[in-house]
Amino acid sequence: MLTSSIRSVKFAFQSFGRNFWLSLITVSMLVLTLVTINLLLVLQIVAAKAVSFAEERIEVSVYFYPATVEEKIQGASGYLRGLPQVRDVEVITADEALARFKERHAADATILAALDEVGGSPFGPTLVIKAKSAGDFPLILDALDNPQFRNDIREKDFSSYEDIVNRIKATTERVQLFGMGLAAVFLLIAILIVFNTVRIALFVHREEIAIMKLVGATNAFVRSPFLIECFLYSLFAVAIVAGIVFPAVAVIDPNLTVFFGGESVGLLSYFQKNWYVIFGIQLAALTVINMVSTTLAMRKYLKV
Repeated sequence: MLTSSIRSVKFAFQSFGRNFWLSLITVSMLVLTLVTINLLLVLQIVAAKAVSFAEERIEVSVYFYPATVEEKIQGASGYLRGLPQVRDVEVITADEALARFKERHAADATILAALDEVGGSPFGPTLVIKAKSAGDFPLILDALDNPQFRNDIREKDFSSYEDIVNRIKATTERVQLFGMGLAAVFLLIAILIVFNTVRIALFVHREEIAIMKLVGATNAFVRSPFLIECFLYSLFAVAIVAGIVFPAVAVIDPNLTVFFGGESVGLLSYFQKNWYVIFGIQLAALTVINMVSTTLAMRKYLKV
């Protein structure tokens, strides 16, 4: 058994070396397939971070009439804080709203002059509500229709982040769909190359295989070198991709912090923590696909 295994491994390496250029093309197509898949994984992580980053900044501002008493503002704030969908509620008094407005338009003398003409603060108290997720805002808006204070509300205003989240999700879905199609094309080409590479090798060694079968060699012994060779294709492809992905992620990760307010996306740490799962699944999937292709290619030559 040990001798047969050693021979099978030896024949597999010999075949890999003899058909070096075909092997190189096969591994290259598998590498392109895996690179595309890992790019989709990176995109998924970045998109999830972008959605989370935007959702944390989605807020609805509830503007009350200037005459609204503080007790009602505090009551509305306490009521909203008690909702499980609400992450935080900021209370902005009328005086604070006026001070922020003046600060924001400090360089515009016309607006400040018009404000002086009003002779007082035209602003009422404001509640700035942050939800735990974008999907919670409809429930929060329904809660604001509470008869206790809905007549005191002048206006409700969503921040623009909700549109940003929707655009991020839509763009990510389109890119992922394109990426999966591209990966499928590369994989199909790789399968066809593996199939034809095995068929060529079998044609070259058809007389040897026939003699081996006549002297009692089992199908498993004849098939094993080719299956091992397919495993080598998968192993080399995964090793090359791992050697590409880790340096690329190490460069990309710190540069993405600019888009997330200095927060790390966590790409490098994700791959470092889950590398055995990520590349283990890819290796297993490629090996199974290549072995199935090889088995189909060998059916004719094992019928002796």
